[in-house]
Amino acid sequence: MRRKSVLMAFGILVLVGCAILAVLALMARHEPSFYTRAKPPPGPVRVTQSKAFQTELAQLITHITNREVLWKVTFTEAQLNSFFEEDFLRSGVAERLLPDSVCAPRVVLEQDRIRLAFRYGTPPWSTIISIDFRIWLAPKQYNVVVLELESLHAGSLPVSAQSLLEQLSDALRRHNVEVTWYRHRGNPAAVLRFQSDQARPTVQLRGLTVRNGMLTLVGGSVETAPAHVAGPQANAPKAAGAPPVGH
Repeated sequence: MRRKSVLMAFGILVLVGCAILAVLALMARHEPSFYTRAKPPPGPVRVTQSKAFQTELAQLITHITNREVLWKVTFTEAQLNSFFEEDFLRSGVAERLLPDSVCAPRVVLEQDRIRLAFRYGTPPWSTIISIDFRIWLAPKQYNVVVLELESLHAGSLPVSAQSLLEQLSDALRRHNVEVTWYRHRGNPAAVLRFQSDQARPTVQLRGLTVRNGMLTLVGGSVETAPAHVAGPQANAPKAAGAPPVGH
């Protein structure tokens, strides 16, 4: 009788464990609704939007290379997502930039917030990684951008951000971007300093706004830089005395 009770209890534990694993698997395979909506349908409009993104990007590179007095570029959500579906793949850029386990990136631009998502892994054992972060310019500093990580999910499951933060830091530092991590409102916040390898930067990023499906950058040469223009500066984490992430 006692043996039957033990076997029954063990069987119940196995069933409960299987049920939990099944629920977790379903949650991990969940596709966020914003990720599904962000994919532009195939056709001539998507091709045109992809070309528009590349044109705007080429203009940005030209502005910076020529050290122009003042410039402004705007990338739309439709342009970015169309590029990801078209020329990003066709040109081979995706293969060079993305790890083997990452594909199909998409982005949503909200008020001072960016939602980025991509597929991670190989079907049927893949999931959608989604990242929500706020972005703004740090006050009274050259070319310093702050990214505040608000959430990180695999499907609908919240996951630890530590590994992602380490990979992001390593990738940025290889491109001469100095990265320092802090806690801001309880969230990890990255302070990114561009042209960190130069004693005197050649270009100043003067404005950065995200709203209504658009990302707008304003900049110009350092020699003609006016008073610093930024986003929600009052919320920027202070470099002095701010506790690093993980402390």
